[in-house]
Amino acid sequence: MPDPRRGHGRRHPLAFVLSLAACAVLAGAKSLAAIAEWAADAPPHVLARLGGPCREPDRGPVAPAEATVRRILQRIDGDALDTAVGSWLAGRERAAGQEENDSDRPLSSLAVDGKTVRGARRTHGTQVHLLAAMTGTGLVTAQREVDGKTNEITVFQPLLAPLDLHGTVVTSTPSTRRPPTRCRPSRSCAADGSSPPARSPWNASTR
Repeated sequence: MPDPRRGHGRRHPLAFVLSLAACAVLAGAKSLAAIAEWAADAPPHVLARLGGPCREPDRGPVAPAEATVRRILQRIDGDALDTAVGSWLAGRERAAGQEENDSDRPLSSLAVDGKTVRGARRTHGTQVHLLAAMTGTGLVTAQREVDGKTNEITVFQPLLAPLDLHGTVVTSTPSTRRPPTRCRPSRSCAADGSSPPARSPWNASTR
């Protein structure tokens, strides 16, 4: 995960700041200021568990300032972050699946759909639209922003490129009808090129 900051003068590791941001959002923070406020109120043992460096043993880790949080989150590569988190989630799901008996494990599925994010707008006022891939168990293993100058079709293949789709049925909505496999254009296709009947576990009606 590339760090957008210069190498000199980094006080807080990138993973620490991103972990703080994730926890703050899960706790209800909806702005950069709210994320920084949650981090400032977090007790030392929470900061330590999230990877905060301890420069003064008698004080414990210190939360980053709001300016640091804002600067990192505004400059971070969103696609690279989505790829890192998605790869980690996919790895956990594969490890869990390997513990099951192959004969008992159903065929893996991946549903690709796009959603417009509520409350998220770009600097020029347009809404943020994301294309994401969700497993049958509800994990989002890949996600990319759909730029206002393009559409979901052009993002479909780069979205799935980093994923291991062996033995996986991929389903999509009509807006992503041109699949990057050998199967005919349809709403579902297997990673090996066949077209088995499959229903998406992701309700695409709430766009």
